[in-house]
Amino acid sequence: MSIFGKLSRISRNRKLELFYEMMKPTEDTSILDIGAEIDPSHVTSLQFIDHYPWKNKVSAINLSSEHVSHLHEHYPEVDARIGDACSLPWEDKHFDVVYSNAVIEHVGDLERQNKMASEIMRVGRQWFVTTPNRWFPFEFHMRLPFVTWLPLNGYLWIGKIISYNHVRQKYTVGNKCDALRLMSTRELQECFPGSQILKQRVTFWAETLIVVGDEMGI
Repeated sequence: MSIFGKLSRISRNRKLELFYEMMKPTEDTSILDIGAEIDPSHVTSLQFIDHYPWKNKVSAINLSSEHVSHLHEHYPEVDARIGDACSLPWEDKHFDVVYSNAVIEHVGDLERQNKMASEIMRVGRQWFVTTPNRWFPFEFHMRLPFVTWLPLNGYLWIGKIISYNHVRQKYTVGNKCDALRLMSTRELQECFPGSQILKQRVTFWAETLIVVGDEMGI
């Protein structure tokens, strides 16, 4: 396993541990997993839904029909749907907890990120949302150092020239990162008013920002 794979595994483990510690789910807790996916091999996955013990209380949504098909195949007890995180098809406060790991940075511009945050707070009584730290000095999607420190969204221009292709497992020229918009602590706080923004560190700097909140404004 590469150093990036090892860091990712440690980070995901810590996020899951923090989720259980802070959300304290029980067999009666209804949960929505936004951007849910699974590892069909069940070998190395640290996806939330693979490890959550009460799958009959989980609903899941993903834009990808392939991911939703895998969910239906492996976990038929999960209510898995194709849909947009910025327009969730459930009524207000339908879920006890809304969980989302590393999705909000992929939904589009700041306006859509605000929409996703509003939808999370609308359908959930509590929420646990993670995203990469905009100011961490290494961008893990592109696997390039210091590009996130460029003014405005300069890192996206670099990503159009060269970045890491995770499928081909090598650096390639001409990849597009238009769907990526990293967020800062301040932006997350504005999107999720009244929520806590926690900083999770695996290395020397916090790589991950975690939003924890509830309808009472903890």
